[in-house]
Amino acid sequence: MQIKQREINKEVYQACINEGYPEIVSRIIAGRTGEFNKNIFTHSSNCVEPAKNMTDSTKASQRIVDAIQTDQTILLFTDYDVDGCVSMAILHGALHDVFGVKKSNIQTLTGHRTEDGYGLTDTIANKIKKLQPDLVITADAGISDGPRIERLAKAGIDVIVTDHHILPMEGIPNSACAVVNPQRQDCQYDNNIAGCGVVWLLMTAVAQELDCSMDQKRILHRLLDYVALGTVADLVSLASPINRYFVKQGLAFMNEQTRECWRIALNGQKANVGFLGFQLGPRINAGSRMTGEANAAIDFLVSKNPAKILAAYQQLDHCNYNRRKIEKRMFDAAKQRVNKENNIFIDYNEGYDPGVQGIVAGKLSEAFGIPAIMLADIGDDLVAGSGRSGQFLHIRDALQSFDDNYPGILVSFGGHRAAAGLKIHKENIEILQKGLSDTVNTQLADQDTTPYIKTDGSLKGHLNFGTYYQVEALNPFGIGFPTPTFNDAMTATNVRVVGKNPVHLSMKLDGIKAIQFYALDNPGDPLQINSNDKVEVVYTLSMDEWQGRKSLQLIIKRISNKS
Repeated sequence: MQIKQREINKEVYQACINEGYPEIVSRIIAGRTGEFNKNIFTHSSNCVEPAKNMTDSTKASQRIVDAIQTDQTILLFTDYDVDGCVSMAILHGALHDVFGVKKSNIQTLTGHRTEDGYGLTDTIANKIKKLQPDLVITADAGISDGPRIERLAKAGIDVIVTDHHILPMEGIPNSACAVVNPQRQDCQYDNNIAGCGVVWLLMTAVAQELDCSMDQKRILHRLLDYVALGTVADLVSLASPINRYFVKQGLAFMNEQTRECWRIALNGQKANVGFLGFQLGPRINAGSRMTGEANAAIDFLVSKNPAKILAAYQQLDHCNYNRRKIEKRMFDAAKQRVNKENNIFIDYNEGYDPGVQGIVAGKLSEAFGIPAIMLADIGDDLVAGSGRSGQFLHIRDALQSFDDNYPGILVSFGGHRAAAGLKIHKENIEILQKGLSDTVNTQLADQDTTPYIKTDGSLKGHLNFGTYYQVEALNPFGIGFPTPTFNDAMTATNVRVVGKNPVHLSMKLDGIKAIQFYALDNPGDPLQINSNDKVEVVYTLSMDEWQGRKSLQLIIKRISNKS
């Protein structure tokens, strides 16, 4: 794997220097943004454009106000992942806690991951028709579901679509009474926001229509804790000033722990982006991955009953434990079949679990540097696929090209640049494997697809507390605004295996504490690095605290002997 230093935008770099930012901070910023924007770092609410600037938001908010004022039944339909679940919490919290809608007038529905599939499918439309609401509000779903929305419209049920996914070739669902999605070509709003951001903004538009009090608006503002979780978990860009504000402000609210769900989940910790992305988010997702349903996740996020919240969290935690075991088993089986000479890995096995296939695809893509799609049975001779793009491919565009060349083979598909899902009949798997491989070959023909890791260069001479605090001040880090990573030639000393499960490597690098987590596949494996080796290291900065004493620590991302 190559090590590449991030390209620096010279104009942004100079603007940062002129503003008085330290050199290292200026370098980090200029490696992540194409223009200097103070809002990225001040995290001011001024960077959040009014919701009315989103196409159809006024139309949608007026229809919701009409439903509220005329005592209509409102059904909330959301996806079963983290973005969908927190969107449900935002919608429910806004309607009931802020706008005073009776609980009896609010219906909630999330799809079953395998039985219903993603989106407002035929089975979901059937369930909605049986419930007979006056109005349906979707979140994180619906943009590709025109035929089902048309069915509901003919049955006298109004549908407001809120979504953030890319529009299908045929455009927006014309039968919806409003479609709020910043991906619309006629919408100039920041299209980096997650589904939860879209629904929160729409609720602020409703608050304006209702002329809500400042107290009501404060309660609505505090729903940004849910938005922060969904924004991080859904991997949308944190180079967006709006998303950065959502996450920064939402984390602050979460750390106040006024909601019982956060108090239980944090258990004495402080919430940060890592906690949302690697601890809380996976647990919320694990419920639907293991059971197909998001009920436990919704209970955890929405309920006001402490006992119910605790029981839901314990169920999510148990599901997450089982998810990790299944995920490891699938990954270990699949990695034996990866051919790194191929441009994409598409794998099917009757024993694969559709609940974790996306996670495994991501791990395979990261480990081998090529796109990966994992296929698993979902019944009725259908196979669901979940893919991750790797560093070079736009995976949804690749599926679109495949569908253009092989019409009718894909039952359905959707997604974005980094991740996508599909359904296909089992008998067509070989066509998918061959045809999509050809498609990817064409798309990547002129690209150098050697896997690489990007860094922000060297920190030699600057490895100290001051640099650590300068870097930390740029939080939040995540997709689009990644954690600063550095590389240097160093000398390793005091190399030893540590951990209850002894697979981590502790060492000193040029005298500074360092650790590489999961450096060994299994306890007892031979060490690739020994004391006094000259090494090339890719690392991030962290702070280690032990018995009240703080020390700088390097988190090793990649280490190799210098040849």
